[in-house]
Amino acid sequence: MDTTTLIRTASPADLLPEALAFRKRFAIFRHKVHLANNAMGAVADVVEDAHRQYLDDRNQYGASWEVAAAQQDLLRERFATLIGAKASEIAICYAATQALGVLSTSFDWRDRSGIVFDDYSFPSVAQLWHAQTRRGAEVRRVAPDPDGLIRPGCFEPAVDERTAIVSASHICYKNGHRLDVAGTAQVAHQAGALFILDDYQGCGSRVIDVRSAGVDILVAGTVKYMLGSPGVALMYVREGLHDQLHPTITGWHAQEDPHAMRIDAHVEAQDAAKFQSGTPSLSAIYDSVAGLDLLMSIGVDKVATWVDYLTALLFKRLDEEGFTPATPRDPARRGPQVAIRAKDAAAAVEALAKRDITSTHRDNNVRTAWNFYNTPDDIEALIAALRDIRPLMA
Repeated sequence: MDTTTLIRTASPADLLPEALAFRKRFAIFRHKVHLANNAMGAVADVVEDAHRQYLDDRNQYGASWEVAAAQQDLLRERFATLIGAKASEIAICYAATQALGVLSTSFDWRDRSGIVFDDYSFPSVAQLWHAQTRRGAEVRRVAPDPDGLIRPGCFEPAVDERTAIVSASHICYKNGHRLDVAGTAQVAHQAGALFILDDYQGCGSRVIDVRSAGVDILVAGTVKYMLGSPGVALMYVREGLHDQLHPTITGWHAQEDPHAMRIDAHVEAQDAAKFQSGTPSLSAIYDSVAGLDLLMSIGVDKVATWVDYLTALLFKRLDEEGFTPATPRDPARRGPQVAIRAKDAAAAVEALAKRDITSTHRDNNVRTAWNFYNTPDDIEALIAALRDIRPLMA
C-alpha cells in the first residue's frame, strides 16, 4: 500500500473558497495562469515579505549571521514536521544532487557495489550515480513496464545482496508518473539495501511520512510545491544511519561545533547536519521558511485533495477535446503534474506563454503542474489555448 495515500479532510467543493482566497496571495495570478509549478512555484506575499526581512536584517545588523541561524533551525524543524521526521534528521543543502553527492562519499562500494536507479530519475541524480563507477560502483537501471509504469516488482531483478542503494524518483519529471514508495522501499530492504527517494518533483503536494513509507534518505527542494526559492535543498537521513555514514566532502556547517573554527581536526556533527557543507543560501532559507509556514497553514492533505480533483478534471477535459495525456490515468499513479503529448512541445510552450499561460516541456510533452492556488478556470483557460494551438499538439 502506498503510504502517500491521502487522509481526506474535505471535499473539493468545500475547498473552493479556501483555494480562491489562497490564490489572492500570489501576485502572478493578476496577469498569468501559472501552471509551471514543477519548475518554480508561485511567489506568495509572505515570501516577498521574508525576502525583504532578510535584507532588512542585513541592513540592521551589518553581519546578520546569528539572526539567520535561527531561520536555518526553523527550516529544519518545519521540513521535519512536513515529512514525519526529527529536525536532527534534516540537512540543509544547496541542491538535491549536491546533497546526494555529499552522501555518496560515505560509501566505498567494496562490500556492496550496486547502485540501482529507475529510468524516471532526474538526469543529474542518474549522472551522479554513473560517476560513482569511477570509485568502484556498479550501476543498474530499472526500465518501465510495457504500460509505461515502474512498479516495485520492476526493481526486483536488479536488486540483490550486492546492492548498496536503491534510488528512485517519487514523481517523474518527464511525465508525472508516481512511484509506489512503500512497495519499492520494501524491495530494497529485503535485499539489505538503503532506499533513497528523490521527492523534488512532489514534496509539499501530497502527505508523506518517511517512517511508515520505509524511506531511509529523502531529498527535496523548496522552490516548487513548498513555495520557497531556489538554492535550498533538504535531505532527510534516518537517525539510525548517522553512526554509519561519514561523508568526506564537508565544511564548517557540517561540524559538531561550526563556531569552533578548528583547523587541527575534522569533528563531524553527530546528526544529519554532517551532510551540510559551507555557508548556506540565506535569502532562500528565509523565503523557504515563509513558504513552508504558509503551506502548512493550509495543510498538505487539503492541497493533495484539491490537486487530485484538478488533475482528474483536467484528464476529463483533455479527453473531451481530443488531447493525449502522457501521464498515467490511474490517480494512484500520478502526482501534481499532467503532461500532454505534443508534436512540438517547445513551440507549444512558447505559444501558451504568449497567451499568458506558464508551462514547461520535457520529452516532447507540455508539462502542466497544479497546486492549491489553481482553479477549474485555469483548466478552461488551458483548454481554450490548446484549441488555438492544436496543430502543435499530438
